[in-house]
Amino acid sequence: MPSARDLTRRTSASGRALTLALALALTACGDDSAESETDGPGETESGETGEQGETEAIDQGPWSSFDERTCPPDSPLDAHNFGVPFFLTHCTGCHSATIPAEDRQGSPADVNFDTIDEILAQADRIWARSADQNNTMPPIDSVDPAERVKLGEWLACGAPLVAE
Repeated sequence: MPSARDLTRRTSASGRALTLALALALTACGDDSAESETDGPGETESGETGEQGETEAIDQGPWSSFDERTCPPDSPLDAHNFGVPFFLTHCTGCHSATIPAEDRQGSPADVNFDTIDEILAQADRIWARSADQNNTMPPIDSVDPAERVKLGEWLACGAPLVAE
């Protein structure tokens, strides 16, 4: 009978996808009693009107820090249509607790993106390495610049499970 370590080594991309999907489902089933907060990184100053009733433009970057990154009020991005597929494609091949140390390509053992909570805990670091104009991760630049902008937007909006 294979050991738990052997099974972990054999975890395929589909197994990592299932792990992230299950974690996402469990997160979505969490406490729904709390209303979404508006004082986080997703808050913007859009919606203010100018002299002729026009909405002020959203800052389109480039931003010098994650704290400056704005969330468009009408962002369609959520975990299902962007976040989970992005992380499965570009990140969890190295940044997953299911990946044995020798297969992590040098990524720190404590930097995993298997759940939305783990992603949110590292959002500023992820942004600084991978989102918007930042492109040091993944080490092989396989991410289209437009996808990096979407990542910045999704993170700035608080990595929502479902678009509002």
